Amino acid sequence: MNGADIRFVHLGITIEHLKSSISVFGFRIAFYGIIIGIGMLAGIWIAQSDAKRRGQDPELYLDFALYAIICSIIGARIYYVLFEWDYYKENLLQIFNLRAGGLAIYGGVIAGAITMIVYTCAKKVSFFSMADTGVLGLVTGQIIGRWGNFFNCEAFGGYTDSLLAMRIKLSLVNDNSLMQMF
Repeated sequence: MNGADIRFVHLGITIEHLKSSISVFGFRIAFYGIIIGIGMLAGIWIAQSDAKRRGQDPELYLDFALYAIICSIIGARIYYVLFEWDYYKENLLQIFNLRAGGLAIYGGVIAGAITMIVYTCAKKVSFFSMADTGVLGLVTGQIIGRWGNFFNCEAFGGYTDSLLAMRIKLSLVNDNSLMQMF
């Protein structure tokens, strides 16, 4: 691949050195986390905008987001740990090491839905109305968050020779099952 980290072969786009993080005062901040944060903020903004358009209280969605984000991170970690239990049963303290990675979107969405059920019951508002508006924020956050996978060199599709074909230096690929194939 001529030393390039990523090439879009048919578009003539080459990224020589793909960075995955920045350092602020010696503290490493992953682009993945930054992008996820941007996705969360954009999702909240979209949900609040739609709530306003529908005549709902936009502040309700900001309040909900504060609970949902925390619960969803916990749910995403629990889901990941459960499916990697063979490792974590021998390394129990690593369950709390989020900086090492290991969140699963399915667990986050499940925890977010449970949080919304509890929240709408407590606030005595319609679950379905709030879910209808809130899902726009979820989808927006997911769309933006997927770009975090690009910087992590993970969660990409199969190999293709189509117009948008992307070639990633194998040593950067963040997927052990793929690495075993080569």
